[in-house]
Amino acid sequence: MLLELLGEVYIDYYPPRAYISLGLVLPLFFFYLIFQIPKSENMRWIFTLFILLLVASFLRAEAYRGFLHTKDDIRLTGYINFIQYRSNGLVIQFTNDFGDEYIIEPNRVAGFGFATEGEGVLRYVSRFHQGQWLFLRVVEKGRRLDLLRLPDNSRQWVDGTSYRYSGDPLPMFWLEGHNQFIMPVFRGGFRRSMRELLADVPEVAEKIGSRGYRYRNLPDIIKEYNQRARRASRQL
Repeated sequence: MLLELLGEVYIDYYPPRAYISLGLVLPLFFFYLIFQIPKSENMRWIFTLFILLLVASFLRAEAYRGFLHTKDDIRLTGYINFIQYRSNGLVIQFTNDFGDEYIIEPNRVAGFGFATEGEGVLRYVSRFHQGQWLFLRVVEKGRRLDLLRLPDNSRQWVDGTSYRYSGDPLPMFWLEGHNQFIMPVFRGGFRRSMRELLADVPEVAEKIGSRGYRYRNLPDIIKEYNQRARRASRQL
């Protein structure tokens, strides 16, 4: 089991809450009903298919153990049911430990996090940029720069239907400095803009655009930049 410390809240990983008890009990109950109904063989097959689809819908209703981080620095534990792109922005559905469900917009909280089996604990923060609130995942956190990214709509906890049909999608990666600036990182002009931004660590800046230092390598680039910046500050 995965146990991680998030601030003062311990998140203990176990498989996503998929209404497992229902997923186990319902098949037994409905298959019992199937063989109690004196219908034709065809009717039994139709009824069986309907029950299987119903059970599958329950099993898809996953939720991930996590927390909300409020703007007054309080952490509320519960379940993150999904992250969803909507025409007017991003939202999450959160279920607290009492079973109450809420739709949460980024402007209402400081962030949230949840545990996954394959990727550990994922942490998201709320950020405001040019009139729009966003939920951004913390990919790399360092001494100089933090790398953030939009929720990946290929993940099972993200409903990206609206994003896929958006005519002007947002950039995937975002950079945040410790002086509170935040900026999107565009593919177009990546080499020039990143060389200017990382100019104080020339060992990294001069490699931007070469193999291993392109847009898709941003997590590794920012990690190396922060490491070199930290070493340089220690030598001063």
